Amino acid sequence: MSALVPGVVHEHAILTRHLGSVQGRVSRLMHEKDRELKALAGEVVRLRGQLVIVRTHQLWGMAAPLAAIGRRNSAPSAPPEELEAARKAICQVGCSGHAHHWLSDEGQCRWSGLACDAGGE
Repeated sequence: MSALVPGVVHEHAILTRHLGSVQGRVSRLMHEKDRELKALAGEVVRLRGQLVIVRTHQLWGMAAPLAAIGRRNSAPSAPPEELEAARKAICQVGCSGHAHHWLSDEGQCRWSGLACDAGGE
């Protein structure tokens, strides 16, 4: 066993380095796909919300709101203070009020992706 061919040792080192680079590339791709999946999941939630609004208006015999039709990924029009107040209210009702349903094991909110600040309230 001590009489290994030097070429085999060199080839093994090259293949090991190549395997390491492939593993790194696959890890980066997996993280990228995970980010894309989360973005798409967020878009699905927004689109479902728009669909609920449009169908509710249809079922109630009201004209469909133009704001919900044809707008895609539009920026919210509310001031940041109102958005922060709404975020805190949603956090209190949806997470703190239900045994931290949205809190991940890492302490991040699954809904917003931010660090959970409900513990201080």
